[in-house]
Amino acid sequence: MTSSVSSVPTSRPALDGGLRRPAPHELLGLTSPAYGGDYNPEQWDEATFAEDLELMAEAGVNLVSLGIFSWARLEPREGSYELDWLVEIVGRLHDAGIAVDLATATASPPAWMATDHPESLPMSADGVRLGLGSRQQYCPSSTVYRERSAALAEVLAERLGDHPGVVMWHIGNEYGCHTAECFCPACARAFRAWLTDRYGDVERLNAAWGTDFWSQRYTSLEQVCPPAAMPTFHNPAQLLDWRRFSDHQLRSLMEAEARILRAHSSLPVTTNFMGDFPATDYWRWAESLDIISDDSYPDPADAAAAHEVAWAGDLMRGLADGRPWILMEQAPGAVQWRRRNSPKRPGQFLLWSLARVAHGADGVLQFQWRQSRQGAETFHSGMVPHAGRAGRTWDEVVATGRALKRLGPVLGEPVRAEAAVVLDWDSQWALSSTIGPVEPGERFEAARAWHRSLWEAGIATDIVPVRADLAGYRLIVVPEVFIDYPELARNLEGAAAAGAQVVVAGPTGVVDTDAGAVLGGYLGSLRPLLGVRVTDHAALSGPVGQDDSRGALVNRVSRAVGTPAAETWMGLEAVGEPLRRVLDQMGTPAPDLRAGGWAEEVRIDEAPGGVEAGQGQEPVEVVAVFDGRSGGADLAGRPAITRRPVRGPGAAWYVAADLDAVGRAALLRLVCAHARIRPVVADLPDGVEAQRREEILFLLNHGDRAAEVAGIVGTDLISGEVCTGHVVLAPRSALVVRSRKLG
Repeated sequence: MTSSVSSVPTSRPALDGGLRRPAPHELLGLTSPAYGGDYNPEQWDEATFAEDLELMAEAGVNLVSLGIFSWARLEPREGSYELDWLVEIVGRLHDAGIAVDLATATASPPAWMATDHPESLPMSADGVRLGLGSRQQYCPSSTVYRERSAALAEVLAERLGDHPGVVMWHIGNEYGCHTAECFCPACARAFRAWLTDRYGDVERLNAAWGTDFWSQRYTSLEQVCPPAAMPTFHNPAQLLDWRRFSDHQLRSLMEAEARILRAHSSLPVTTNFMGDFPATDYWRWAESLDIISDDSYPDPADAAAAHEVAWAGDLMRGLADGRPWILMEQAPGAVQWRRRNSPKRPGQFLLWSLARVAHGADGVLQFQWRQSRQGAETFHSGMVPHAGRAGRTWDEVVATGRALKRLGPVLGEPVRAEAAVVLDWDSQWALSSTIGPVEPGERFEAARAWHRSLWEAGIATDIVPVRADLAGYRLIVVPEVFIDYPELARNLEGAAAAGAQVVVAGPTGVVDTDAGAVLGGYLGSLRPLLGVRVTDHAALSGPVGQDDSRGALVNRVSRAVGTPAAETWMGLEAVGEPLRRVLDQMGTPAPDLRAGGWAEEVRIDEAPGGVEAGQGQEPVEVVAVFDGRSGGADLAGRPAITRRPVRGPGAAWYVAADLDAVGRAALLRLVCAHARIRPVVADLPDGVEAQRREEILFLLNHGDRAAEVAGIVGTDLISGEVCTGHVVLAPRSALVVRSRKLG
């Protein structure tokens, strides 16, 4: 295997530059999807290494990630490097036809850095220096860490930057996974410098942070400290900026190494993401990378784990601007870090690997090649388990390698989607930084929920940033984008005017970029498009206290008090005939509409506005109202779902409650009918997912029973068998059918 070094850009080309970005297989010189995993030969003896070369050939391995945690071996003493052993291993792998994704090894500093430079260790919010003996034990602002990591990257690039066995650079590892922030004096100084660049002077900071509240006003930026442990609630704007700063510090480490690597090598650069990891804004990180890669570990004990595969894949494809990406890590079996760790079920390793490819991956790598004999990850599965060739894991590893080797025609092929979900890290940070009205989760719960409803319905879906070009999408869902973005509003207006269905769900457009509340009604710049404004939030608290049945006999005042807010759900009624018809089609009797603990009071704006010059809007239609059941007693009769048609086929919908799965499914059926969006394959049996990469159709049976699908014509790339219309998928199995028709 050789790399296409002549085609590799020295920096990631801009989207608007008119230059097509090469796909991963073009950058890496692949003729079939990448397959392999993290390889740590320094943890084993020579006999094991020789055996590994034989086993890799048997498994069909063509790419390994090397040196991720090798810093202590590469620089055993400060400034003293020992690279010969690494060069020899790269050469032997290359001779065996196995390419190397070479890490800069900066993910975990060696012991000498902690002992000789204790200030390089991170500090918790409580002021405790974290110690040596784990990993990622570095402060992102540490001068010595920055200097030594840059020096190591340069030494590696100079020595191996043009080695024919190296096809890609792997910077760090899972940035922020354990050290997402540090509260040491060095970080405090760096935070103040970052604030100076952002605001210029203390008065602008005071205005942005609203420091007249609680007498927090600063007279000098030198007075500002990180939001460490404090007596009570933090300043939301300060915490939001702190999260932006912490992301910046980590990202600047990666960017510094990328600049060094590109100065000495033309190979592509990556760092492994972690799905929708909350501490890092991957939209910004992706701008500096040539290849997007991801680490993903769905729980086999979770019935929704297949959606986790789809969610992560669609997100990575979005981060890659629609190009293919690489799965850098998954577990061949069980992980070791959950409280209890279940292995993958028979067939699931291959099935989920193919599902990654179906959602845009051009490579499927694992952590790790050989299961560790010692250390914290001893019981994390590997491609070569402790039992070696014995047992199911090795058989499935070999079968997966054989299957992937047959998928060369898939490489570089795009996924085409007409639906999109908007995702924004800054909004998630703002939402989690505010005090009230509810305590949110950290992992984009609303976006995940809407994406899952589209996925369950079989609709191919992209995940896009707030500044994305929305042209070409027929359905755009904007769930819980907490910050008001006028640019997003303009783009949505243009999409609706072009015929798209725009679905906005609250809480959206609640604060500005400084976490200050939007005045005059939430939704901000989206109000003209939607024709409504949110006048107040109406969240349910859920149960408060404990039931006191005996007390009710004597507590004559409190027993007469109604507490709808103590409920966990509220009812809705479809008042629009189209939505009622959809519910009737979903079952007999028709399912009712429900939402969870989030609701809003909505006011309809009387005067229709204009989407853009010459494109007016119709009056707002009320599609569903709160019906007063359960926690919705005080909202009875108020709008819960609205629709404002645009002159033409487009429309803007607003959802003022967190609809449950049935409610989302019903609304999306109606909206998809307006948008004229169809599933990838209609009327699939339970458990079966369909995804398409151009002319190649993936049929993935996640269920425990065999499933039959009609109308499939083409050739299954994995088995070579011809499909003539009717196919049967065994439990936890897949077909990859090359055809220009669905039949």
